[in-house]
Amino acid sequence: MHSLSLLKELFRHMTWADAKIWDTVLSISDAHKDEKLKIILYHLHVVQYAFYHIWLDLPLEFPEPSEFKKLQGLASWASKYPELLRSFLTELTEKDLRRMITIPWSNRLEKLIGKKPSETNLAETMLQVTAHSSHHRGQVNNRIRSLNGEPPLVDFIAWVWIGKPSAVWPVTANE
Repeated sequence: MHSLSLLKELFRHMTWADAKIWDTVLSISDAHKDEKLKIILYHLHVVQYAFYHIWLDLPLEFPEPSEFKKLQGLASWASKYPELLRSFLTELTEKDLRRMITIPWSNRLEKLIGKKPSETNLAETMLQVTAHSSHHRGQVNNRIRSLNGEPPLVDFIAWVWIGKPSAVWPVTANE
């Protein structure tokens, strides 16, 4: 499988897994009271949007977490990303994956890693988005457990085993 094909598969899985997480979160009656859950979900999705904006050289302007009074509003905003992503991926070529990307916040990491960050290309940033999202879905699953919910099975291999279904966002997320 070529790099572009693999990245497209990872993004298809990511959007499916995000939708499954939201379906579960929105089914838990006390989820709206969990501020930590809201912040994790916001962070997961704002990073997805941020990289999308960087890839297309768009301004990094996003709603603040406080603008989402209810989880449904945050879910609705998150549910719009897959279509933007799909459009972006449709136009992408293998050659595009080698394009160097400047990440505006990378200079903040210099103190943490002890050196200036190395250059990164589009493919590496795309892989970062899928890995970052997976990490935070794990955190969301922990919050779901703390609210006495049952986290959905969102592992990549489980998605493959069930036939790589498309994402189905909760109806309330699209309202």
